[in-house]
Amino acid sequence: MKVGLLAFHYAINFGATLQLLSTYRYLLARNLTPVVINWVPEDAENYYQRTSPAAERDLWRRMRRSLWAETALCRTSNDVARTIETENIEAVIIGSDAVCQCHTLRERIVFPCRSIVGVNGVLSYAEFPNAFWADWNNSLRQPVPVAVISASSQDSVYRYFNKDMRRAMCNCVLDYAYLSVRDEWTRKMMTYITHGLCSPDITPDPVFAFSQNVTGAGVPSRDELARRFNLPDKYVLMSFINARTVSQDWIDRFAKHAKATDGADVIMLPFAHADSFGHAGREIRLPLSPVDWYALIKYSDGYVGHNMHPIIVSLHNAVPFFSFDNYGLKHFNGIFASDKSSKIRHILALAGLSGQRVSCVSRRFKAPAPEDVYARLRATDQSKERIFAEEYLRRYNAMMAAATDAIMA
Repeated sequence: MKVGLLAFHYAINFGATLQLLSTYRYLLARNLTPVVINWVPEDAENYYQRTSPAAERDLWRRMRRSLWAETALCRTSNDVARTIETENIEAVIIGSDAVCQCHTLRERIVFPCRSIVGVNGVLSYAEFPNAFWADWNNSLRQPVPVAVISASSQDSVYRYFNKDMRRAMCNCVLDYAYLSVRDEWTRKMMTYITHGLCSPDITPDPVFAFSQNVTGAGVPSRDELARRFNLPDKYVLMSFINARTVSQDWIDRFAKHAKATDGADVIMLPFAHADSFGHAGREIRLPLSPVDWYALIKYSDGYVGHNMHPIIVSLHNAVPFFSFDNYGLKHFNGIFASDKSSKIRHILALAGLSGQRVSCVSRRFKAPAPEDVYARLRATDQSKERIFAEEYLRRYNAMMAAATDAIMA
């Protein structure tokens, strides 16, 4: 059976690539024929052209050719429909990642700002409808079954959706052969837009099955990685977007304390689009492959910083961590903020590891002392991480079995 995959395959984003690679390899191992539907909205392509280094984009293009099979380029949902028919794709799996987000104009208004009131821009994949909502299925001569796995709404303020939008979204959701979501906020959104007709299960991110699904894909050994990156015996990785969360002095104090306490060096780990803020004597530079990024976290003695996928990789490999959680909803330009929609908050609560994070979404955030953060990093309960990772792998396999059964029925 030929299965099309719709995801952020083109995104210069470590986590998005690892998710898709995990799903692709899962399907291959079950004698299905996966192919990535090469849907790249023009505005999204332009965005990554503007915001990511050329060397990293070049690495991504080469890497994609070696990791999975892709269709011809699709710019629109109509292109996706034509590709499904010409490629004889028999079913489609959408996700994981932020494939059901929708950020309305009301949500994107910013106040106060330099012009008093402003509006944040949004890319087409974050507006409804788009190909991630399978709006192409009605254009097919013969609609195909669609499964959406571990979807996220990426903090979408769903109560701002108008009645017509909710009705159209509801029709899309009820047409899916299978749907699961990645967090409680997204489940509430699906329940809301379907008037309780669909309250999907919360299921794991595919990266929780990376070590099971991805073998022989160039994941280096600890020794190989140490040689290539000149790694010390003990190291803690750190990634911060900018100086709003911590200062250079904070990083210096953390690095000094880690060295004095455990002989551990701090290494700054880049984001896929830019180097981390700050300096610590040692830095990993771009370009960097997603698999090497994964391995750097896997073999580390700890991770401190932003974003969800470093935390998932840490949980998956029982690596100590402390999250400066940058997910949540901001109002009045961050003066008022809530972390209730945070995916990190949700997953750490389930794992019993809520003490390993602090929300930094508010403009009034003040970082805890670096010595305290290091102490909490060292106190990470790795036995809880292992138990949680084992349970989430079991739940992932159950999800994928249900999704593939649904599209093959």
